[in-house]
Amino acid sequence: MIKTKYLWYINAFLTLVAIYMAYRIWFAPKRDAWNYIPDNAFLVVESSQIQRSLFNKQGFDSTQLADIPFFYDALQPLKKIVQSVDENEVAEKFLRRKRITYSLHRETKKNLEYIIYIPMGTFGAAEFLNQLTKPDPSKRKVYGRTYKGTRIDELYTANNLLMFNFLIHDDFLICSGSKVLLEEVVNRIKSGGATEGFPFKESRRGIAHIYFKSRNLQDVADILPSQLSPNLIEFFGNIAPRNPDIVFEKPKIPNTVSAYIYSKGTNTIPFLGIFSQQMPQPFTCTDLIPENTAITFRISFKNKNKLAQDFNNYFRGNEQALLAERDSLNRFLNINIPSLYSILKNEVVLCEMETSSDEPSKKILLIKTEDPADALNMFDDLADNAEKLSSYFKPQPFSYLNNYVRKIQISQLPALLFGSIFRGFADCYYTQIGDYMILASDDDAMREYLNNLNFGQTWAKSNIYTDFVKKLRPQAQVTAIISPQRIWNNLYYSLPQKWRSSTIKHEQRAKAIRFVAVENFVINNTFGTKLLIEKIPQTQKEVLVNRFFLQDSLSANAAFVGKPFIIKNAYNTSEEILLQRADHQAVLLSNAAKEVNTIPLSQPLTSAYLLPTDYFQNGTLHYLATTADKLLFFTRENQTGLVANYADIDFSGSIRAVAASETKIYVADDGGNVYVINEETQNISKVKIPMLLTDIMRIQPVKYKNNTYLAILQKDGTLNVIYEQGPFLKGFPKVPLTARPVEMVIEEGQGKNSIITLISETGEIKKVDMNGNSLDRANIQLERPDKATVFEVIFDQNHKDWLIARRTPTSLIILNKQGNAVLEIGSTNFMKSQLRYFDLGNDLRFVGIFDGKNNTLFDLKGRMLGDKPLAATALPAVSYSEAYNKLFIYNTNKTRFEVWTVKLK
Repeated sequence: MIKTKYLWYINAFLTLVAIYMAYRIWFAPKRDAWNYIPDNAFLVVESSQIQRSLFNKQGFDSTQLADIPFFYDALQPLKKIVQSVDENEVAEKFLRRKRITYSLHRETKKNLEYIIYIPMGTFGAAEFLNQLTKPDPSKRKVYGRTYKGTRIDELYTANNLLMFNFLIHDDFLICSGSKVLLEEVVNRIKSGGATEGFPFKESRRGIAHIYFKSRNLQDVADILPSQLSPNLIEFFGNIAPRNPDIVFEKPKIPNTVSAYIYSKGTNTIPFLGIFSQQMPQPFTCTDLIPENTAITFRISFKNKNKLAQDFNNYFRGNEQALLAERDSLNRFLNINIPSLYSILKNEVVLCEMETSSDEPSKKILLIKTEDPADALNMFDDLADNAEKLSSYFKPQPFSYLNNYVRKIQISQLPALLFGSIFRGFADCYYTQIGDYMILASDDDAMREYLNNLNFGQTWAKSNIYTDFVKKLRPQAQVTAIISPQRIWNNLYYSLPQKWRSSTIKHEQRAKAIRFVAVENFVINNTFGTKLLIEKIPQTQKEVLVNRFFLQDSLSANAAFVGKPFIIKNAYNTSEEILLQRADHQAVLLSNAAKEVNTIPLSQPLTSAYLLPTDYFQNGTLHYLATTADKLLFFTRENQTGLVANYADIDFSGSIRAVAASETKIYVADDGGNVYVINEETQNISKVKIPMLLTDIMRIQPVKYKNNTYLAILQKDGTLNVIYEQGPFLKGFPKVPLTARPVEMVIEEGQGKNSIITLISETGEIKKVDMNGNSLDRANIQLERPDKATVFEVIFDQNHKDWLIARRTPTSLIILNKQGNAVLEIGSTNFMKSQLRYFDLGNDLRFVGIFDGKNNTLFDLKGRMLGDKPLAATALPAVSYSEAYNKLFIYNTNKTRFEVWTVKLK
């Protein structure tokens, strides 16, 4: 038995332990990354999950968050830190399950930079830090300096390129690519800690969060392109609570991520306040929403009289400019625009279409009505009253696809009814379909919309869209559905030309997300916001249905020659196909094998691909092509199709090479002359090169130190880089290739120093940087079984990605850029078969082989597409429809053009 005095000692010890634990839990000052985040941060990301993707040995995990853009961007600097240690296992042990914080700052006017805050703990920290700070002349160099008494270490590569900076304070390893930002961290530490409370009280229940350290999302939208949809910016500005914190929940369904927006603050949200007493209604109009919708706004209600009253109060308090405009129109036209609230039933849906070029997006408004006949009469009366004031011009109603369409000469009518979120209707055309009044932002938008309905291209006809709508919560009164795939052009074309090249690399990651739904619930002035993100399954396209289906065909009088080119019709965003005929005519076909128009040509086209260009700058997309000695542009004319316009240049002999930068087009001829066409001014000038360059085979614009130069490759392997004015950039001798070059490719290297890659016909791959230095470690000699072996480069349809084909008399093998075999093709004419590479995104990559009689398609895993080769006389063109999950194969067979499909599982 324990003596009493020992029991007293034990109890005393346990009491001290309990007091210490209580102190640590409730009273001891908390160490948190939030204490060290500088005040100029506008975004904070926190997660204990996304680092898993750095160590995922089993491939793609459909539940991981790392492929959501914000998390992916935050992960990249952490990836640099992990790669700086020698052993991956050490980094994995150190980072496992740790809640890591990332704060995003504007380092300069044009540069954004993250700071990373990693809790040290005791498990694996010493080993990780030892490898991080141990100098290794072959891999890294470590330098140290002191700032306000705090040591900041700087980690450099063996080539003296800065990797990142870091410091250790209390229990945190704090890293950044910016020295200035780490000094801001030290200033924050010296100031005595957090200047505001922790925002994470609720959010740390989730597995990750994105916290906006600003007044609302509209402030964050300031860093986005200025021409981003005003509807989208206005929507977030109206609904987002103060300092929104997006809290991510543990994924329950593969490829679906849910989150909710939490904030400690409370706000009166004017726009949402309209729906505080409204009961949400079911989503009923999926058969009227077109597939090419980029952004959808849906408002749902039950009591239209209460809605009208609340909207009028909202206008008086928050939309003074629109209210004044509406009152003025009421007096001017002797009408009452708010009387249109009486036709409403329970649903209003705004659809903003994707764009195919640099043009304003088209908009469609769907208004569900209580009495369709009464609604049509009210719109007709409104149109009649508006026309009385326009005696000089009265737009005539018209019928399109059996739909009566009329224009109301009242600008921004939807915004006058439902607020500034519904701007974008400079013109207003209307028709009626069933219970819905349909409003369009212009004549073209209405025609395109009715085309979509006529061809069944709606949400209701696609399982992808209908399945997603089923996942939406029926309690939401206001919902925004954003399709990153379809909104990409709206974002991309709003950027300045110089920014686009650095943004295009994010395209596939953005398009890997199918939908983002922002759902808003309002009950008695208390609101909540949920996010639903659906990703495209990476494994979705692994299995192919092994059967081709012939969809359409067209017979022609003259034989077709050459391969088809797929282009986008900027008028209605549909795909079209350009084909050549033996009678020197080009013919434009719809994707349903219908002839649009013919274009007379003086000579056959010699282009390997059509180059999209903004030449002529009139808001539509044009394509650059070449004949033997002519440069021409296929220009869109909406009424007639395509027209060929020839550039006014007298070439010396035939055209040898063509290339384009963001704003200029470069052409070289037989005489060694190089011409520059400025797309903005349309001026044509000849480059004054100091010496004659003979046998030019490739020209390509190349970036170096924020300037554009021109790389010129000659048949003998001589590589010259010149300024646009003509003088040579020094340091480029003849590249030591032992055989003639077959291709030149410009790639991005480290530190914005472009790399020029040359491939010879005997399989040499040589790389040089912009200082003329040969990158010996990157140089490769591909395996060459015998002297009859030849190599060629095949580009994809957009001339962006490339593969290498190795031919021998008995084999044809496709290699990647590193020289590894990815596909071996048998049973063909190995030396004479024509090849074409298709990269359609979403891991859909195919190589087409034309052996003189048939076309056969293989994916890069060696599987043949379809159950048979297709009889043909030229290589095909291929496209992918995400909405229908189908591949479309445009095939030519003598005088017959065919459209085949294969459905993907």
